[in-house]
Amino acid sequence: MNDSKRILVAALASVLILFAWNELVVGKHKRTPPSAAPPDGGVPQAASTPAAAPAAPAPAPKPVEAPPPSAPEELVVLETPQFKATFTSHGGAMKHLLLKQDTYRRRGRAEVADEPIDLVQVTAGEPLPLALVASPELGGQGDAGDPSAQAPMRITARDQTGVTFEGKAGAVDVRKTIRLGAKPYEMEVDVDVGAAARPGSVSLLYPAYMAPNAPKQGFFSGGEVFETVTPVCRAGDKTVRFDGKDANRALPGAARWVGLDQHYFVSALMPSGVDGECYFASLATPGASIAALRLPVQQSLRAHVVLFAGPKQLDLLRSYGRDLDTAIDYGPVTNFFAFFARILLWVMQRFYGFVHNWGVAIILLTLVVKTLLYPLTVKSMQSMQEMRKLQPEVEKLKAKFGDDKEKMNQAVMQLYQQHKVNPLGGCLPLLLQMPIWLALYATLQTSVELYRQPFLWIRDLTAYDPIYVLPLAMGVSSFAMQKLSPQPADNAQAKMLLYFMPVFFTFIMLKLPAGLTLYILVNNLLSIAQQQWLMRKEPKPAKAS
Repeated sequence: MNDSKRILVAALASVLILFAWNELVVGKHKRTPPSAAPPDGGVPQAASTPAAAPAAPAPAPKPVEAPPPSAPEELVVLETPQFKATFTSHGGAMKHLLLKQDTYRRRGRAEVADEPIDLVQVTAGEPLPLALVASPELGGQGDAGDPSAQAPMRITARDQTGVTFEGKAGAVDVRKTIRLGAKPYEMEVDVDVGAAARPGSVSLLYPAYMAPNAPKQGFFSGGEVFETVTPVCRAGDKTVRFDGKDANRALPGAARWVGLDQHYFVSALMPSGVDGECYFASLATPGASIAALRLPVQQSLRAHVVLFAGPKQLDLLRSYGRDLDTAIDYGPVTNFFAFFARILLWVMQRFYGFVHNWGVAIILLTLVVKTLLYPLTVKSMQSMQEMRKLQPEVEKLKAKFGDDKEKMNQAVMQLYQQHKVNPLGGCLPLLLQMPIWLALYATLQTSVELYRQPFLWIRDLTAYDPIYVLPLAMGVSSFAMQKLSPQPADNAQAKMLLYFMPVFFTFIMLKLPAGLTLYILVNNLLSIAQQQWLMRKEPKPAKAS
């Protein structure tokens, strides 16, 4: 096998190794070593009260009589142009958070229609987001099993912009006020804790549930419908994700935000003015877990927390200045290309600004990349043309050495050296395109800007082509490219590259995002056009007199 084909095969093998690695370790991100779990498997409690004194105690809420356990449920709805949030008096928590934009609808499978996205994802028996529990020092259990997490609370104030709940968490009186925020997808939560007999803590819960049999993401199936709901926390300078297999643990360092990574969306609690701590825990129901923000209580507490629950739009996440953009998970393989993925997204956003179609933006991106690589492409084409001219000499060497492939390949390489032909030149543009393919794959998998964006017959560029027109057309274009390229001296290699590789590549692309397939197809068509144009520019050999 000559060096150019070795490079091509090695490059494809490298991509396959990356794919296989992603399949085996997807979701296995680097984690902070867990602290020891308590003997009963519950949520670890704070070892000691934080040494730093809190801000001046706020006026404690007036003691109120807790509603009876059988009190009927009352619902309050807070609504903005972006979302509709429903709160329940049972736990003073959030029961639903529906996104209202048509583009933010959950992709339906063949048997399930599209439906609005509800960022509250819990199962029966779990508490709801924003439920509040107290530590044992304050008379509570401090975990999701605490009865006060779902106990009735009184609604003492409500209007179109906010609601106030009052009740008990353990032995202390609590007041929780939830208001609409100033930014899109934002709410503000004020937590007031009454006089405490001794120091302890209260925890603001954010539970999650993902069915154990829910479709999981894989590299070869990256364009299919899949679910991901992962507790995540930014503590200190590290963003840590919890997969439910580690021990329940608290994370060292002050919590900058804590919540749930929900693929193209994120729900994050951001405390202000208090040194909160985040912890993760698995619940008894398989697939149920919890992220929580633990707030220290000395004599009393007044805490202000901002809740962001919405799409992972980079500009919006960065506006908080809390590294909230690290909630975007590029995955263990494509994470290496995260920097390039953000560059590609920025370029496509500029194109989208004046063409208003993400499919056209991807085509324009392909043109830009092809233009930047044009000098290398010309050299590659020239190298391939020189190899084509030497093809008759290669055929003579094949006839001369017969089945002795080693000697034949040595003779072919000597022939290339004599004519100063670089057989590796034809592979360089392909090698440079592969990082772009992986970066674009990462962009399609993580950028909500492209989620459910249509192009021609395709409903969603982040999903696979439902009628497989793009991957089949891409396979045909790959075959045409191979057909126009000089074939190796070895017939077996020639047949593999000409027939097997386009078919194999088509099979890989069947379930990958349509946006990525569109990019590769357009790139192939441009390469074929460039090749034909350069061939026409070649001077024709003079006719024999």
